[in-house]
Amino acid sequence: MTDRPGSRLAGRQLFPPATIAALLAFAGLPLYIHAPRYYAEEMGISLAALGIVLLAARAVDSMQDPIIGRLADRWPRRREAWALGSGLLLATGLALIFAPPGWGEPLPRLVVGLLAAFTGFSALQIALYDHGLAQAEAAAGGYTRIALWREAGGLSGICLAAVAPAALAPAFGATLSYPAYAALFALFALFALGRMGGRWQASGKTPAAGFVEAVRVAGVAPILALGFTNALPTAVTSTLFLFFVADILDAEGHAGPMLLTFFAAAAAAAPAWARLAGRIGRKAALATGMVLSVPTFIWAYMLGAGDIAAFYAIAAASGAALGADMTLTPAMLAARIQGGGARVFSLWTFLQKTALAVAAGSTLPVLALAGYEPGALDDNGRQALATAYALVPCGLKLVAVAVLWIFVSDTGDEV
Repeated sequence: MTDRPGSRLAGRQLFPPATIAALLAFAGLPLYIHAPRYYAEEMGISLAALGIVLLAARAVDSMQDPIIGRLADRWPRRREAWALGSGLLLATGLALIFAPPGWGEPLPRLVVGLLAAFTGFSALQIALYDHGLAQAEAAAGGYTRIALWREAGGLSGICLAAVAPAALAPAFGATLSYPAYAALFALFALFALGRMGGRWQASGKTPAAGFVEAVRVAGVAPILALGFTNALPTAVTSTLFLFFVADILDAEGHAGPMLLTFFAAAAAAAPAWARLAGRIGRKAALATGMVLSVPTFIWAYMLGAGDIAAFYAIAAASGAALGADMTLTPAMLAARIQGGGARVFSLWTFLQKTALAVAAGSTLPVLALAGYEPGALDDNGRQALATAYALVPCGLKLVAVAVLWIFVSDTGDEV
């Protein structure tokens, strides 16, 4: 059956978890984008030392997700305390990372801050996904609607995070703008967690034996595989985005607005993908969005220096296509889970993070072997970068489409 009007949750029930999604996104961008630059420029940490710390922290971040998911399923009645503790840990981690220079030794502070922030982020994210599953179980449907509100909240948080550092800099200065960001995050956390107070739910029917039974449920494993393969194209383009904008388009100053265009388009398009899914099914709607993203990759490959307007159009088009990925795939997964929701979603987040690690760990060394050096381009280096940024994701997206169409069944897609 489709999401019946009688089973659809009211906006007042969906807005609080959407604010948690926005909170997580507001934390995620500085953790992955701004922290390395802050410690390299403001703290004077060498890139080699910074790279080792970030790689180790992200490895721990990825590997701990299944453990966190198992603990979340074992303590479903403590979900309120779990969420509050996770939010506090995340806020504490950001405060440590972005405290003003001179407040303690930089490297130990960064290590402790990253571990605290990553752990709090993962625990809160897993609880949020499982809360959405519990809402759908209680309402006997509404998976797409729940995912739409959650992902729209997340995209809104990303858009705010993209503009916040630049907006804070005039008032606090370049050095103190990031501590101000951490303080703003703490206030946001008080608001978002306060709105969710007393509302946290945990999904039912948790299997006693753990991950194996949860993943063996029909349809779960194929969608986890789809989530990983479909995350790879975006992971590659995210890794290479700043290089492409600077060295192919010669438009480094447009990087921030282009990112904002991309995520704003994803947020704006998400409701349209949800409506389309209600008409033709989630699988068909998702396949449509994935296929439509392929021409944008090909178009990007054809660009060169000064093609700024064209890339803004590409950012808008590819962002709109991403709205289908972010909204429909988690809804398809949630509709098939029959137990162990937190564990399944911990595997989902683990695979998403692994895709980012694979992208960064493979594309950058291959580009170096192909002769690409940032800021010092010859024709071979430019060709290698354009191919890696545009054509490689194009091929990966087609592989993901094949995984969707061949291995993911329509069973449960309409629930």
